[in-house]
Amino acid sequence: MYQSYDRDRLIEQVRELLRQEGLEPTNQTDPSPERAATLMLRSLGVEAFVDHVASLKRSMDHTWEDEDDARAERRNER
Repeated sequence: MYQSYDRDRLIEQVRELLRQEGLEPTNQTDPSPERAATLMLRSLGVEAFVDHVASLKRSMDHTWEDEDDARAERRNER
């Protein structure tokens, strides 16, 4: 039986769960959250997919300048 799940939705659900537990999740580069979510779903027999419309909407919520500034702030905190 074919099963699939939105990889980005899983990432957001896990982030929310971690915040509820008092943790502060941050993105890593190796593995990326997207790669890790895909691997986890695959290991459970579920095919990961990406909702490209939702991804595009999320990417349009923030300008590249905002994202660049946020990355610079995170680097300066280290």
